[in-house]
Amino acid sequence: MLGVTQVKAQENRGFLIPAKVIKHSVMVGGSVAGSYSRVSETRIDDKITGNKQNFSLDGKVGYFVWDDVALGIRASVNHERLQMEDQAGTNSTVALAGPFARYYLDNGIFGEGSAAIGKINKPGSTKKEAHEFRAGVGYAIFINPKVAVEPALLFSYYEEINQSEAKSKRTELGPLLNIGIQIYLFQERKFKL
Repeated sequence: MLGVTQVKAQENRGFLIPAKVIKHSVMVGGSVAGSYSRVSETRIDDKITGNKQNFSLDGKVGYFVWDDVALGIRASVNHERLQMEDQAGTNSTVALAGPFARYYLDNGIFGEGSAAIGKINKPGSTKKEAHEFRAGVGYAIFINPKVAVEPALLFSYYEEINQSEAKSKRTELGPLLNIGIQIYLFQERKFKL
């Protein structure tokens, strides 16, 4: 027995207003992401390179301040495995939080940018500060009028700073493949006659 399911990009627009998601709506959701990146670590006169595998869970709450434009808060927990040249591999957990902005086009494609700061918990090490910037594009596939599956391709810039080790820092650049689920709590349109 075969079943056929039809999914569409965001089609929740009204007949008088062309916006897909109208002002005063709320989005709540989360995503999972995985990445692989090259790493460069600099200390005073020394530079080493390596690679990192990362798995992250994100949660988001956004408010549509204008039609199709959302601003909100993103919280993220990342777990990573880092392997630097001639060193044993290490595991660490990073908690980050910060603002995000998202804009939808009429065809379901959206652009998103975010910034976050946080702390790193690495076994046997002092806590370090981190910040991250992400930007990219995604596509909202609505499986019903209020729930969308959202694949996205993002570019990430990440930096961690260790104040106790002569202000050493580690920077990372790379793509991030993301899959999320968002729930849209739409504001009802009220028309005056």
